[in-house]
Amino acid sequence: MLGNRKTVLIVSLATVFLTVAGFLYLFILVNSVPKINTEQNGFVYDKANTQMFIEMPASKGWEEGGYHAKQYDVTLYNNTVNRVIDWSVTLTLPEDAKITDSWNITINENEDGSITIINTPDQGFNDHIDPKGNITFGFILFTKGDYQPENFVLKAKPEAKITDYPLLYLLFAIIFLLLIFLILNIAIALKEKQYQIRQEHDRKIIIQSMKTFTNFIDAKDAYTRGHSIRVAYYTRKIAKRIGFDVEDLDNIYYIALLHDVGKINIPDAILNKPGKLTKEEMDVIKTHTTNGATILKDFSSIPSIVEGARYHHERYDGTGYPEGLAGHKIPLVARIICVADSFDAMNSDRCYRKAFSTEKIVNELREGSGKQFDPEIVKVMLELIEKNAFKNVYSELNDETF
Repeated sequence: MLGNRKTVLIVSLATVFLTVAGFLYLFILVNSVPKINTEQNGFVYDKANTQMFIEMPASKGWEEGGYHAKQYDVTLYNNTVNRVIDWSVTLTLPEDAKITDSWNITINENEDGSITIINTPDQGFNDHIDPKGNITFGFILFTKGDYQPENFVLKAKPEAKITDYPLLYLLFAIIFLLLIFLILNIAIALKEKQYQIRQEHDRKIIIQSMKTFTNFIDAKDAYTRGHSIRVAYYTRKIAKRIGFDVEDLDNIYYIALLHDVGKINIPDAILNKPGKLTKEEMDVIKTHTTNGATILKDFSSIPSIVEGARYHHERYDGTGYPEGLAGHKIPLVARIICVADSFDAMNSDRCYRKAFSTEKIVNELREGSGKQFDPEIVKVMLELIEKNAFKNVYSELNDETF
């Protein structure tokens, strides 16, 4: 996945929280836009930081009937992010001034001699000013003396719409990206789930195949039926307590499951002999370790599977077979199988004896610690026995062969 489930959940919740906060902020902005009421003195103003401003240059002038006449072409700028739907400009004029013509506006004369220029939506022009936009209008002013308009009072009513704010589109983009993120994670999760199902299916086939093969091997000896599966179970329990990760636990289970594969070459007469084996017969039995290693030498998909088969009868004190390895020179997987294998042998009925009691098994393991067995692995095995960790061995294995 793009992230594990916890990370995806945290990212999603954080994004949703920020998006909701963004929409709440937009809602507050839309409902708290104040009316504009500002005074502009002449042409001295800061365009960048002024909500609305006006430019009123005289485009031409002439003398007529003792008056100075000027034509003013006006531009009114909306520097906000909102649409302005109602605006007015109030301008103080000299007593003898008069306006003879105007366009795109309506002019109202006030009692104090000023005029108020307003928009005229009923006439279809200058009815609004777009965000960051402007409108134009004009008038012709006659005055006795030379006059330059100044001290404009600008009033406006912004029409706040959520679509006026770029933040809205940023929030939509965030939502879109979150949806893409979630869709990708869901798609990957589904694909991963399908892979896990297929992998689990393959794993079951592998295990069933291995169990079938080991059952075939164990069936050569009526008294060791199910031995390989139980050893694999005990081996996995020990490895888990030692601290193996999940993948390694599966591998060590497979390794232990096939640890006695070399017995397929041992004659049944020797395997099922009720009495004590001769030296020659014992030498034949010992070949199952090297035979197993030879059989598994091309099984490269499971690391150490050859070591499990070859070295599980090595002894910690160096007196085992086939090579007489001692201590930690014996591969760890083989040391674990050695303890699990011996435990199952002592815990099972054999043709020449009954299964040992738990007390006797514990004594045998302690006696063999440092001799036949790795002391640390014996310590782990004793802890498992004390906790009665193997009481559900058959139900946990869920194997019909028992």
